[in-house]
Amino acid sequence: MAFPRVIGAGSTWRWAALTICVVIAAAVFIAPGPDNNVRSAIAIHDFGHVVAFGLVTALLAITLSVQSRPTFQGRARATCLAAMAALAVGATVELAQAASGLHGDPWDVVRDGGGVLSVSLTLVALDSRTSGRLRAVLAGLAVLVLAAFAHPVYAALDDEARARAQFPVLASFETPSELSRFHFGDGMSPRIVVTTDDQGRAISAAQLHLPPGRYPGFELRYFPGDWRGLRTLQLLINNPENTSIELTVRIDDNEYRVRMDDRYNRSFLLSSGVNRIEIPLSEVAASPRDRRFDLGRVHSLLVFAVDLESPRTIVLGPITLLH
Repeated sequence: MAFPRVIGAGSTWRWAALTICVVIAAAVFIAPGPDNNVRSAIAIHDFGHVVAFGLVTALLAITLSVQSRPTFQGRARATCLAAMAALAVGATVELAQAASGLHGDPWDVVRDGGGVLSVSLTLVALDSRTSGRLRAVLAGLAVLVLAAFAHPVYAALDDEARARAQFPVLASFETPSELSRFHFGDGMSPRIVVTTDDQGRAISAAQLHLPPGRYPGFELRYFPGDWRGLRTLQLLINNPENTSIELTVRIDDNEYRVRMDDRYNRSFLLSSGVNRIEIPLSEVAASPRDRRFDLGRVHSLLVFAVDLESPRTIVLGPITLLH
């Protein structure tokens, strides 16, 4: 039995399917962005494009197929036309968002295409005239496409669970997935290495290359943000070169108002070798000029050089909060 015939072929169904497609496109257009502080929320929001335009493809394919000849070629042609139409709708939504001042993201069109491709393969596989071997191949490809686009959701949820279990350690660099908590500047080429701390003990760390520039550095974006009841932020940074380097540590909370005097901002001169930086959170709390820093909603931690003239290498060890 062909997949479209399972649903039905009446005129009422066709209008209902088209109406649902319009509603989905409108919902994608006006949907608010995710909470940028929660990585899994971003990943789920992105995967929503896969689901939405997969559904649009299915609805359009069924609508077109019941109007075409009841042959395998006719239904395959309807599925192909539905896929192109759904992808065109997705691209139009992103262009309309960009034109209206909303966040139009070209990668969302790629995600739309993932949903379109997965459902198109599934529809052809479900057709009664598809051979058993081809059906298995198409179904397997559909699952692989869907899994590829779903993986960021799994990865985000998995590392968020690991971050909660590690807290008050913000990053230990014992697993490569921890690098996904950071945003690294261009050319920094982060990689996990083994180094020693200031007591000679072997530890995991991230080796980073700082290119010349205005503010080369990194931002720790995703971590448990409630630092209340803790005393000190500790960073371990190994400077493997013979000359010192000055790095600035910046901490923002959710109330940050894009002013230097509304955040924690302090520079440290790192000598050659292992440097242990300890920042009292009482100092962080008192850093904004006309308010208290909200230690219950810490947003981001940045470490960067200023006006770096030549490339440098640093090795970033564990970032830890101490009681």
